[in-house]
Amino acid sequence: MLETPEFKNISPERFELLCRDGRRVPISEFRQCNWGLIPSDAIVTSSARTFLERKKYQKFLKKIIELYSDGLKEDPQLQAALNGNRGLNYNNNYNNDRNNAYDNFNYNSQNYDQYNRNRFSNARNDRLDSSFTTDRTTDNLNTSVQYEKFNIFESKRYGRTNLLFQDVAKSLAVINEDDQSFSKYLQSSIDYIYGLRECPVPAMTLCVTSDPELEKCIKMRIALKAQILKPELICKKMHSHINCMQWIQSGKADIAVFDAGDVYTAGLTYDLIPFMSEVYNLGEPEYYVVAVAKEEDRDTELTYLKGKYTCHTGINTAAGWTYPLAHMISNGWIRPYGCDSIRAAAEYFTKSCIPGAISNEYNTGVPYDSMCDLCHGTSYRYCRRDASEDYYGHTGAFRCLVEGGGHVAFMKHTTVMENTGGKRKEWWARNALNDDFELLCTDGKRAELQDYKKCNLGKVKANAIVTRGGVNYNETEINAYINLLTYAQQLYGRKNVDAFSFSMFSSPINYYDLIFQDATRQLKVIPPNQRRYDIYLGSDFMRARRITDCHAGSMKISTSFPMILFLTASLIYLVRISF
Repeated sequence: MLETPEFKNISPERFELLCRDGRRVPISEFRQCNWGLIPSDAIVTSSARTFLERKKYQKFLKKIIELYSDGLKEDPQLQAALNGNRGLNYNNNYNNDRNNAYDNFNYNSQNYDQYNRNRFSNARNDRLDSSFTTDRTTDNLNTSVQYEKFNIFESKRYGRTNLLFQDVAKSLAVINEDDQSFSKYLQSSIDYIYGLRECPVPAMTLCVTSDPELEKCIKMRIALKAQILKPELICKKMHSHINCMQWIQSGKADIAVFDAGDVYTAGLTYDLIPFMSEVYNLGEPEYYVVAVAKEEDRDTELTYLKGKYTCHTGINTAAGWTYPLAHMISNGWIRPYGCDSIRAAAEYFTKSCIPGAISNEYNTGVPYDSMCDLCHGTSYRYCRRDASEDYYGHTGAFRCLVEGGGHVAFMKHTTVMENTGGKRKEWWARNALNDDFELLCTDGKRAELQDYKKCNLGKVKANAIVTRGGVNYNETEINAYINLLTYAQQLYGRKNVDAFSFSMFSSPINYYDLIFQDATRQLKVIPPNQRRYDIYLGSDFMRARRITDCHAGSMKISTSFPMILFLTASLIYLVRISF
């Protein structure tokens, strides 16, 4: 390094080696003061190459080193290493005198004439000479021809260091066929690599709710395992998001990715906490809730949707339910029926697709069939609150608007632009353009899709990854999960994928938003002081949830009920004593 132009004025005496026993010695004593021997850089090829092909590569590289490296002349032992300690020489006529390297081809430099059109007739007389300069007189000319020296282990003349090979390299050593694997080559050094990857948390179980998500999770597990990332990812499919919350609380699963509405339920009822969140195009873990209608449908406006067909992301989801219903109820556009938003919606909208609306896990009251009339799922998939229902989620709500007969769809602000203009190849979105849709504003007007910051129903927190909190809070586990997901997104967070690669933030054709939202650009760690569901979601969401949910906050009341009884009894006892 000190021989490079950047450091040529620096003396080696200015540096010392730090030994494991605490000593400091000059850098020349590296044999006595070091941190161990490691294998040098190696030339690699595909394991699909046959042994004969690899053997040809070795012979080719050996010949290059013989011709264009000075290390062999300096150290005879390097010649043995190059030959694999077998003393093989594939050109017995080779002459180490570089000025005569090709005499066996009957080359005659005196007959060279640079102005002769037939000067290439002599066999191989145009080969590059590895010597630095050679004076070779031409016929009837008193000039010389200079050939540039090429050294395969030199980078200085190209303005950089260690190009292709290390500049300090002298030769290449042949690796025997039996040792041509990473474990055989690295030997004991591989223990240090595995040691750095050891994790106090053995596994991380991700809970999903549909077969397509399970398939993606398995592919993600394979991708992470290929990078030797820990903890090991385990995939578990449950019937619903509620089941996932229960399994995480009990320790049978570790994490799940939830919408803001599910983050609320998970924190309130099951003591789960968010620790990482998705980030979309706003740079922060949040998005705008928008109402979208077709440009050609001029009769639909947000202030009066009585009798309209509506498309929602799912029951109790932030963008598809909580914010739109809270806005309509608080403005008096819908009769509230107390806080029974399900009844309010069923009696206001004629037909809808609200995945999960007739499930007793999410609707403990009267089921209204009209709330699933527009849904597209078949058999048990009908109106399910997961990816098995075609109209579930943000893209599902948009698809309901495009092909399902809906007049208005509630979703996040990026959804339309993700699926129009040829971005989605499925037939239902093939002809959809941005100009075919408009935003419905709260003042009754309409706006272009790009004006979502001015025309929206509010800003809500992005989907978050949750795990156990409360008495089961384990900081070591959470840090391990964060590290794994951070490395995962660095390796697999790209968008341009093909059949041979994995992407965390994209879904296969015919599916969308599997595990993570397709609009996700990165995962962001939630600060420890914000890892409580109500703090993360914010006051606006908490207020909207209380408007639309009769049971909002009931868990906190029920848990404090014994304390209320105790205080009441104590007060009665004190009153009696005073008398």
